[in-house]
Amino acid sequence: MSSQFEERSGIDQIPVAKRPATTPPPRPQTWLLKLIMALTGSVLVAFLLFHLAGNLKVYLPDDPRLHFNEYAHWLRGLLNPLVPGETFLWVFRGTLVLCLVLHLYSGLTIKIRAWRARGGRGRAVNVTKHHLVGRTMIWSGGIILAFIIFHLLDLTLGRGVASSKFSSAASYDLPDGTAVTDAYSNLVHSFERPSVAAFYVLVMMVVAFHINHGIWSIINDFGGTAKRTRNVFLFLAAVAALIIVIGNASIPLAVQLGVITL
Repeated sequence: MSSQFEERSGIDQIPVAKRPATTPPPRPQTWLLKLIMALTGSVLVAFLLFHLAGNLKVYLPDDPRLHFNEYAHWLRGLLNPLVPGETFLWVFRGTLVLCLVLHLYSGLTIKIRAWRARGGRGRAVNVTKHHLVGRTMIWSGGIILAFIIFHLLDLTLGRGVASSKFSSAASYDLPDGTAVTDAYSNLVHSFERPSVAAFYVLVMMVVAFHINHGIWSIINDFGGTAKRTRNVFLFLAAVAALIIVIGNASIPLAVQLGVITL
């Protein structure tokens, strides 16, 4: 018969140790959330670099308006005639939105779990550069999300907050006679507003810090302990962040200085 105490010959009664109750790990598990953040963040950074390559066409000589509008038209009709109209573009946009939602969900979930594990309190730590940036990742992510919404309304949809000169119906005739949306004019009109140009530059700086710390976190979370490996990834993180911030921030500044005009 089992009891709280077991009797053994020649040995005093010894209490049977009770196993502590275990709780199942939260779903989805934290390691999976970190993997999702790493993958979706990589997709979004790759898109920013791709998008930057297209935006830099505003600096091409010999009619940058033509080059930029050709790029915008090519993007809208990507994979035509394999897929009709702007189908691929909308699939591409949907993929980016899904990555953004998963990235935000994973980051918020990890942050809330860490906060609950500390009993809803902060903890005293030695503040380092990476720790300081890490504590503001949620805030910088919120700023980037607000910018994405503004950017879509301002330049893609032209709704509400857009420049009064914005017109989705404004057309530009390509050399072959095709009438396309004058995306170049809309971009210039948008960045002619000093407040919009300043906001854009500020957000690009936030994006740079976010990317740099994000890649640093990936290295730590997935066991990149070798010094050479860490240095290579940190260098790539810094280069990607600098390219994005300098390339994108230069455009509104160039419009404000009159370098890029209609």
